[in-house]
Amino acid sequence: MKKTILSITLLAVALSGSGQQPGLTVTAHIKNLPADQWVYYREQGGNDRRDSVKTELGGFSLSIPIAPGEGNMYLFSIGRNYRDPNSTLSLYLDPGNLSINGDGPLFKDAALSGSPWVEAYSDFVATTRDKEAEAIYQKANELYSEQDTVALKALQPELDRFSAKRQEKTIQWIKGHPASPISAWAIRMELRQLDIDEQEKLLDGLDETAKNNTPARDLAQRIAGIKATAVGQSAPDFTQNDPDGKPVSLRDFRGQYVLIDFWASWCVPCRKENPHVVAAYKKFQDKNFTVLGVSLDNPGKKADWLAAIEKDGLPWTQVSDLQGWNNAVSKQYAVGSIPANFLVDPNGKIVAKNLRGEALEETLAEILDK
Repeated sequence: MKKTILSITLLAVALSGSGQQPGLTVTAHIKNLPADQWVYYREQGGNDRRDSVKTELGGFSLSIPIAPGEGNMYLFSIGRNYRDPNSTLSLYLDPGNLSINGDGPLFKDAALSGSPWVEAYSDFVATTRDKEAEAIYQKANELYSEQDTVALKALQPELDRFSAKRQEKTIQWIKGHPASPISAWAIRMELRQLDIDEQEKLLDGLDETAKNNTPARDLAQRIAGIKATAVGQSAPDFTQNDPDGKPVSLRDFRGQYVLIDFWASWCVPCRKENPHVVAAYKKFQDKNFTVLGVSLDNPGKKADWLAAIEKDGLPWTQVSDLQGWNNAVSKQYAVGSIPANFLVDPNGKIVAKNLRGEALEETLAEILDK
């Protein structure tokens, strides 16, 4: 452990001398933590990065190069047994210092301390925590695993009650902490179901220092995207490559009704929805209607993308930048989950969105059969 701490200290001095930011220093003291375990950390939406040292008996230390303004949600993991909740720790990180202390096993009931944002995050978690709700959510997960839809439906009113209660606690915490970066994160991650105008109002009420981070910028982009892609708005133009590397633009489809269909080969609900889209395409393709698929497949997974196109029999134009959830068009259109779609008329105006199952054919029939 001394060797690890010494190496991090020397790294901090070196960065300071070169004018760079030292980022975040993490020190963990966990009883009975075994030695020789790799420590991984992952920024939300990013990939695992392994630290240069393994754990020593009872703890570990590492440095993460987070620059000011780049604070975000991260996931720590000791090993890669993600099914064990004790092996992972999810929390907001910013430049500064973070101490993790606990009796174990691994991250179980770990206490966090350090820079002001650490204390704020811990306070938010404590304020919004509801042990009764946790028991209900655990029960719901068990019923979902057992596919007991009758019992799950009966439990829904309780789930809705606890969800509303947590939402109100979150809003009150945010209003009481306008200068904390945790507030921007809480709006972005905890209040997704809140009306978009209410989300914008809460974000606008924060101090500028609280908005100097990734969640605030992502939220601002999402709000702008949702407003720009509302029904009645002109669909934002975009260009991405098809499987052959040829650029395809939305403007190429002017004069037609086009369904912009966001999906991915790895998305099970998308693959289940594809037969409905295929049926709608075959039924209305002779009535000035087509589909433009935008895939959120991941880097290095082009073969999976192409295989899914062939297996599901998708005959329309497909584009992707193969950047997963970082797909530029999905961000432009504020797509937070897939499948998602936008129906654009011949003049480029959005006339409907998120048409699933029978609703897709019904809407197309109403518009195209006139």
